[in-house]
Amino acid sequence: MRHFFLSLFAVLAAACSTTPGTDELTKRDEETVRVMVLGSYHFANPGRDLNNVEADNVFSPVRQRELEQLAKALSSFGPTVVAVEGTAEPPYDDPIFDAFDDAMLQSDPDEAVQIGYRLASEAGTYRVYAIDEFPSAEEQVHLPYGYFPFPPLSSFAEETGRTEDLERITDLSAFTRNFEEAQSTMTIPELLLLYNDGEGSERLDDFYWNVTTFGEGENQPGPELAAFWFLRNAKIFNKMVQVTRPGDRVVIVYGAGHGAWLRELVEKTDGYELEPVAPYLRRAAHELEGMSR
Repeated sequence: MRHFFLSLFAVLAAACSTTPGTDELTKRDEETVRVMVLGSYHFANPGRDLNNVEADNVFSPVRQRELEQLAKALSSFGPTVVAVEGTAEPPYDDPIFDAFDDAMLQSDPDEAVQIGYRLASEAGTYRVYAIDEFPSAEEQVHLPYGYFPFPPLSSFAEETGRTEDLERITDLSAFTRNFEEAQSTMTIPELLLLYNDGEGSERLDDFYWNVTTFGEGENQPGPELAAFWFLRNAKIFNKMVQVTRPGDRVVIVYGAGHGAWLRELVEKTDGYELEPVAPYLRRAAHELEGMSR
């Protein structure tokens, strides 16, 4: 019996010795990189998406006031890093941000400028990175459609009589139409909520799962599209990892179609923790209530 209790004590002691203490947990929390992913509609839409939104004029005094309030709400997160959908050579410092001033807010409608650069200025951080990912010239030989090979998928659907199935999972025309109409009554923070905590974010996420059902035999264009899209987002995430250090607070401003995978990558990666963006958008929307449009 004495031997049994000694053995039990040894097991418990070993377990206690591997349980993190308060100091260790505090240190781990301080070293965690907290990441907020803000999925945005394109303020100056280049028309390259399957569903393109016609955004109204973000240069108007009303929209500029809304964007100012948005930046104030997001800055309460205390960001040390802002990452945007632009390109740069390693170490990925955004070359355009160096020239940022108030005049740019009236000349460049891109959300990287209107939200990302404005936020960095509001938060007082110079660490702005352009972390977008595109195939290199060499990779384009094997990736003629980039990381979104939709034409082979469309051809497959037509050849196999699944055109209606593909249209069903890609068609966001009703949401797009409602969104465009909502611009007359909703603020930018409220509109962004639709893409970060509403129908828009859900539908965009669903597409990349449902598309994996398109394939016959070894011809599998649906899974290939989903895989290549994940690859692009995984590389974007890795670039974010490269430019951050323990304890950073990061805000990623990106097209809403990237939001689901980027959030998933943050949540599933050790040392990184997702900061929900919706409460900050609601705070900005609340502060704007009562202001005349």
